[in-house]
Amino acid sequence: MKTQDSFDNDEIIVIKDLQKSFKKNKALKGVSFSVKRGELFGYLGLNGAGKTVTLNIILGLLKRDKGQVFINGLSIDKNQLDIRNQVGIVFQESILDPELSIRENLMVRATLYKDYMQGESVASVVDKIINEFQLNDFASHRYGTLSGGQKRRADIARALVHSPNILFLDEPTTGLDPNSRKLVWQILKKIQKTRKLTIMLTTHYMEEADDCSRVIILEKGQKLVEDTPAALKVKYSSSILRIYQMTDKLKELITQSKNINYEVENGIYIIRFDSAAQGHEFVTRNIAQLKDFEFNKGTMDEVFLNVTQKGHK
Repeated sequence: MKTQDSFDNDEIIVIKDLQKSFKKNKALKGVSFSVKRGELFGYLGLNGAGKTVTLNIILGLLKRDKGQVFINGLSIDKNQLDIRNQVGIVFQESILDPELSIRENLMVRATLYKDYMQGESVASVVDKIINEFQLNDFASHRYGTLSGGQKRRADIARALVHSPNILFLDEPTTGLDPNSRKLVWQILKKIQKTRKLTIMLTTHYMEEADDCSRVIILEKGQKLVEDTPAALKVKYSSSILRIYQMTDKLKELITQSKNINYEVENGIYIIRFDSAAQGHEFVTRNIAQLKDFEFNKGTMDEVFLNVTQKGHK
C-alpha cells in the first residue's frame, strides 16, 4: 500500500490539492494531477484559467496557499537546488540577452551547470545543443536580430543545455508562423525521444494538444476533465461519416430513418453524429455494408469549446 508521499515509479510530477488565491480571486481551487515519465502532457485552458500560476508554483517562483508538489519524488519545499537541476523552462516571454549571440547566451547558461556535466566541456555541450536545434548557421548572430522561430529554438536550447529530465513549455509557439511552429515541434519530438524527456505543455493550439499523451482542461482554477485526446474526442466532440460506397440495404436504412441526420453532396452521403461515440457505434454496427467510407472522430478544438462552455466535470 502506498503512503501519502509515495508514488508510482513512472510518476515524475505529482500535484496534490493545489490552491492559490490573489486577494479575492481564487486562481487555483484544489487542482490535482500527475505526469508520467516520458509523457507529452497538455495543460490547457483559456487565459486566466490558472495554467501559468500552476507552472510558477511547480518551479518555486510563486508560493502556494495549500497543496503538495513533488518532482521526481522530491518535495519542492525541501529540494529546490536538486529540482532546478532536473527541470528546464521556456517562458512565454524570452529571457535571453538580445545583445549576446546565441552561442554566448548558451555558454552563459551552460557555465552555471558545468559541475554537473560529467567531465564534458561547456563548449562541447553548447556545440551539441546548437546542432540539435539546427542553429549552426546563425549561432554567432545577436539574439535580438533573429526571427521569431529562430529565437524560440534558441529559447528551448537554453532550457535543455543542462540535460534536464523535465521540460516545461508555457505557450512555446505563440506568434510563430505555421512553418516555424512545425520545425520547432519536429525538433522537440526528436529530442524527447532520444533523451526520454518529459514535457509539460500549456498551449492555445489544439493541434499541439492533439499530439499529447494526456491532457487536462482547466477553467477558472478548476480541473474540468483529464484524459487522452482520443478519449476526450469520443466523449466531447461530434463526428462526421462520409460514405462513398455502400450496400443498397444500408442506403435504404439511412434514407428512411427519421433519426439519422444526413445530406448528400455529389453522390457522397454525409452523416453527422452528436458524439464520436455514436458515430463509432454506427460504423461498427454497419461495417459489413460500408464499402468505402471516411470517419472523422472530431477535433480537440471542438472538445475544448464543448468542455469549457458546459463546464464538464
